[in-house]
Amino acid sequence: MSIHILGNTITNLRDLLIAFSKLYRDDPRPPHSYLVYDLLYEPENTEVIARISSGRDVESYVLIWRSSQVYAVHLWGGSDSCDLLNYVVVEPRRFTRLVVELYNDDEELIRCVVKRLVELGFRKIDVRRYHDMVCTEEMFKPSENEYLTTKLSHGYAELFSDYMRFRGIELSLQEARDLLMKRIYYGVIIGNEIVSAGAICTKLPEIYMVCDVYTKPSFRGRGYAKAVVSAITRIAITSNAKAWLNVEIGNEPAIKVYTKLGYRVVDTRPWIIAYP
Repeated sequence: MSIHILGNTITNLRDLLIAFSKLYRDDPRPPHSYLVYDLLYEPENTEVIARISSGRDVESYVLIWRSSQVYAVHLWGGSDSCDLLNYVVVEPRRFTRLVVELYNDDEELIRCVVKRLVELGFRKIDVRRYHDMVCTEEMFKPSENEYLTTKLSHGYAELFSDYMRFRGIELSLQEARDLLMKRIYYGVIIGNEIVSAGAICTKLPEIYMVCDVYTKPSFRGRGYAKAVVSAITRIAITSNAKAWLNVEIGNEPAIKVYTKLGYRVVDTRPWIIAYP
């Protein structure tokens, strides 16, 4: 865990964690849910750069999470929060992509972030917009095909590694086992092949984040993705939490699936995706 504070209003970790927790209590949606989850469960992969007001409130922050292939950045705060990226050090060649999620749809902020990414050495940069969608117990309309899904325990590591390789993501058997033990994955297995899968990537009492939903192209249109997302949504709502997911604007097949399950759009935000 690496935490950098701009200003000297908070000088100890305890008070800082109290300030972060207050953000989450007031609004348990992303990015504050990611902030709390990563600090609690992924400290070795997490870095935070925060600006604290004289009243000891968090004014803005950058949350950075690193995996072996992806560098994920959440930038929260006003339009002037872009300057926090000046404290971020990235080696572009170490990652297949960098994703910056913004929580303020401001054109000046977007331009500032793109400029900073260019300065860091990224050359291909896409600005996209994603929906935040949420589902609660009252809204949930489960798929009749949930019975087709299987919880992917670490014993499915070999099949899972093959499935991820098909998607262009190289995982060793040990990395596949570790991921299946860390996240809750459900999948549809046809023959000896995982053809569709999805996961819960963060789990907190108020909110479960649904992620990594993918169906192989030749198996699409058969209801497999709907069954997978239904199975993992059920886990969230039976835990009295909201299920939350992101989907790119224009991905109408996925939006249609999620809407049929009861998900509703609650926000639309810019994502900036950069490639080395």
